[in-house]
Amino acid sequence: MIHVAAAVIIQNGKVLLASRPADKPPAGWEFPGGKLEPGETVAAAAIRELREELDIQITAHEELYQLQTGKLILTFIRCEITGNETPVPQENQQFRWEKITPDAPAELLPNDLEFWKFLNSIK
Repeated sequence: MIHVAAAVIIQNGKVLLASRPADKPPAGWEFPGGKLEPGETVAAAAIRELREELDIQITAHEELYQLQTGKLILTFIRCEITGNETPVPQENQQFRWEKITPDAPAELLPNDLEFWKFLNSIK
């Protein structure tokens, strides 16, 4: 099994999305995060991955949603950026703040689209 933490950072009605690095298919946009290392919690993985990928410090809070497809477990966890930091991509990817609306961004990856629907149901 591959377990992935996905950080859900919401500010001013918008959520942080990141593009997949070109060398890590599939192409598209997703909630930032990455694979858990052995013995690592979802919160610890989210904190580590956002520091590595976007050079920001975050606080991880509660897990919001979990999706399992095949050998992938994807756990979405509510996070917040500590201080006034601005994401700075470190792995040749981009980021953007996307308004939370019923219509998901066209480029959102399928597993993240599943969470987008849930996110709209709780906002």
